[in-house]
Amino acid sequence: MSAKDYKICPALFYAYIAKVSKRNPNMMLEDRRVIDEEEIFALIEWYLHNYCVTNRTDSVTISAKEGELFTITAKGKLLEKIKEELNKGQL
Repeated sequence: MSAKDYKICPALFYAYIAKVSKRNPNMMLEDRRVIDEEEIFALIEWYLHNYCVTNRTDSVTISAKEGELFTITAKGKLLEKIKEELNKGQL
């Protein structure tokens, strides 16, 4: 099976990476696993880092049709790392 066969499926208490049924795209098959908190936080940190370096900022605002949902601001070691990369680019 290829990666395109899998989707992120939120459920009541967990989020899964799962293969979904071709007959019913809302139904997960047994081929699935829970996405744990560390993976979610690592993905958020990776996205924040790349966004901040690309856009020369220290935060990212997440929006939906209704408007702004939340803002994530880099702090601590991540902010230092972003500033170092931005300073390297100016030299």
